[in-house]
Amino acid sequence: MKNRKLFAAAMTAALAVSMMGTTVMAATSAEGTTNFKYQPGTAAPVDPVTPGTEETSVNNWMVVYPRNITLTDSNIEAGDTFTNGAAVTFTVKQKQAGADNDDTIKEANIPSGISVSAQGAGADGNYTLSGTQGSATMQLAGFTGTKITNTADELGLLRHNASTQSGKAKISNDNAVVDGNEYTGQVTFTFENPA
Repeated sequence: MKNRKLFAAAMTAALAVSMMGTTVMAATSAEGTTNFKYQPGTAAPVDPVTPGTEETSVNNWMVVYPRNITLTDSNIEAGDTFTNGAAVTFTVKQKQAGADNDDTIKEANIPSGISVSAQGAGADGNYTLSGTQGSATMQLAGFTGTKITNTADELGLLRHNASTQSGKAKISNDNAVVDGNEYTGQVTFTFENPA
C-alpha cells in the first residue's frame, strides 16, 4: 500500500452572494457601495521538512486557496455550464524554499500531483447558501469544467508544471432569494499528495 499524505483539516472557503438590487435612480446623482474582499489561506502537511531536502521532500508543499469568494448577479447561470462562474484558484508551492531561495514546487515534491477535492455537494452538485430569508443554490466546477457532485468531488490535480489551476463557482438557482439579503455557505477543500 502506498504511503498517502492527506491534509483535510479545517480548510474552508466561505462563499457569499449578495442579491441586493443594484438599480439606483435619482434626479441628479446617486451612489451605491460595493464591498470587495480578498482573504487567502494556505494548507500544508504539518510534518517538518528536514533542512537540505527542500527540493526532494514529498512533505515540502503547501496549497494557497481562497478563503472567501464573492459571487454576484453576474455569476448566475442555469444548466451544467460555468461560463459565468467566478474563478476558484489554487496554487501549490514549496512551504519551505530550498538553497535556491525559490518556493517554486518541484516534481520531486509532488511526483503524482496534489489532488484537490471539494466536500459537501449533493448528488445533483448543489450547495445551499443560506440567508435570513430564503436561500440560493450554488454549484462548483473542477479544473476541466466538470460539475462537482458527492461522488465526483475532485476538482483536479495541481502539478509541478501546472501549479496554478482554477475551478468555478456559480449560482445555479436564485428563485428563493429575497432582494437585499446576503446568502452564505462553506465548502471544505481537501488536498492530498498520494506520493
